[in-house]
Amino acid sequence: MPAHFEIEPIRRLWRLALPLIIANISTPILGLADAAISGHLDHAYYLAAVTVGAELLVIFFGAFSFLRMGTTGMVAQAVGADDQSLSFSILSHAITLATVIGFGLFLLGSQAIALILELAKVPSEMHQPLAKYLETRLWGAPANLALLVLTGWFIGRGRTQIVLYLAISINMLNICLNYTLAIGYHMNSFGIALGTVVSEYAGLIMACTLLAFDLRNTRRLLKKSWQPQLVIKIIKVNTPLMIRTIALNGVFVSLSILAARLGTVEAASIGLVLVLLATAAYALDGIAYAAEIEAGQSLGKSHVNRFIDSLRAGAVLSGVSAIMIVSICTIFHSQIFSALTDFNAVIDQTADLMVWFTGIVVFLCWSYWLDGVFIGLTKTLDMCLTMCFSVGVGWVGGVWAFGSTTLDSLMGAFLMFSIIRTLSLALRLPAVVKEVRVRSDQNRLKF
Repeated sequence: MPAHFEIEPIRRLWRLALPLIIANISTPILGLADAAISGHLDHAYYLAAVTVGAELLVIFFGAFSFLRMGTTGMVAQAVGADDQSLSFSILSHAITLATVIGFGLFLLGSQAIALILELAKVPSEMHQPLAKYLETRLWGAPANLALLVLTGWFIGRGRTQIVLYLAISINMLNICLNYTLAIGYHMNSFGIALGTVVSEYAGLIMACTLLAFDLRNTRRLLKKSWQPQLVIKIIKVNTPLMIRTIALNGVFVSLSILAARLGTVEAASIGLVLVLLATAAYALDGIAYAAEIEAGQSLGKSHVNRFIDSLRAGAVLSGVSAIMIVSICTIFHSQIFSALTDFNAVIDQTADLMVWFTGIVVFLCWSYWLDGVFIGLTKTLDMCLTMCFSVGVGWVGGVWAFGSTTLDSLMGAFLMFSIIRTLSLALRLPAVVKEVRVRSDQNRLKF
């Protein structure tokens, strides 16, 4: 077998992944910047409010990340099948769904904040800034969800450069606004929330402008009528993703809540670890997004060899990336945490958790890549079932086995969840590959 046959798929996947990795890293850099800004305010509870508040927001926004994933998988398959009209119809239907959900969250979300804070039992000094942060961020719900769909559409079409430009523009604007409002105008954690909302709507305007340029010569392909069959397909693809995402977000939210019950320092420490983990996850997700494109378009073209090659490439790139991330974070973690906050108690507590962080990244790197493969193939029911199993056995079982009275016990439970999540997807992969082969053979027989 020629060497270039093995190397070329890695190069192809890397060319797709690199803009997405840079784009994705800009998002957790925003989280790091927010943590750094709030970490240098007058009180530690502003840092805790921002980091914990960002995690709690997955209840409102994270549960609907299926809008991005489902759109990417369906559009990639449509592009692979050279059905441009279908890809545009998927976009219009998904945008409509995102807008309805976004306004629903804006109208109803504020009613749930008081209940969430009551269940969380956060320290009294965190209550007011955390509530204000969450209330303000809800104003950005429609823009946030619409951006998910538009990002998914651009990724599915392989327009990764557009995703890069869009992400960097939004996040740079966000960092500038957050610093100006929180520190320059002394608005504290409320300023960080307000700056984020303004950036989301500015980003939506930019995305729509880019979309208009992309569609200026193809409007004749758009179908204006509402298509019930396409709606049913979108619901069929997205419903398992929604359940899966809620289950996954439940792990992160409950981890933040359990840490907050241990105290302000513990809550801030977990918040910093989650920000660092998000940085690693977003980088690894760049490879996962590229895997979505390759898997979806390969399936649409009935190109099995391309699909198999992309699997090998994704596995290699994920492993190498995880090693690089762990090495950098291990060497420079003291400098990173010192840059994020002035509170020595938080720095010391967070440094003690780095061994857990290393183990988690090593195991989770494969699950991010496998998620991308399954999303590209729109095998969302498999993703849902494996995630629910991982949450039940891994996270809930881990908390039951290790307890929740220390940060080490919580991180041990999270590591157990990470291991089971990766293994359950890996065990399902051979059957999925076989299904792709059968489907491709059937499509070839039609011609």
